[in-house]
Amino acid sequence: MISAILVSHSSKITDGLKEMIEEMTGRSEDINIVSVGGTEDGRIGTDPIRILEVIEQEAASDNIYLYGDLGSGILSIETALDLIGEEELRNKTHYINGPLVEGAFAGIIQCLVDSSPEAVQREVLSSIHMMLEDND
Repeated sequence: MISAILVSHSSKITDGLKEMIEEMTGRSEDINIVSVGGTEDGRIGTDPIRILEVIEQEAASDNIYLYGDLGSGILSIETALDLIGEEELRNKTHYINGPLVEGAFAGIIQCLVDSSPEAVQREVLSSIHMMLEDND
């Protein structure tokens, strides 16, 4: 089992992205997508403690991938990663650098083929390069 945690300042963004990816992947039983958008009380923002709690809830997964939106969202992810106490959990939890929508989509699709952290990050970066080339 692989877990993909979608982090955004807005729950509408992560809820919608989760729905889109699940619809397009057929809701694979091998991947659990978790929406962590907004604050716990429904406002715009991110919360590293809430992200950490979700990581800990997904601890049974083989790998846990986090995708984020903007600067402070990325900082919240990095803070949550720093707060992981258990070494085994820390070693299988990875922030995937890339745009939230395209990156999460490409990374989660990649997990259906090869879910190694290197393959997932490589596919996300490849998808970015393809987008940029299409704009030339």
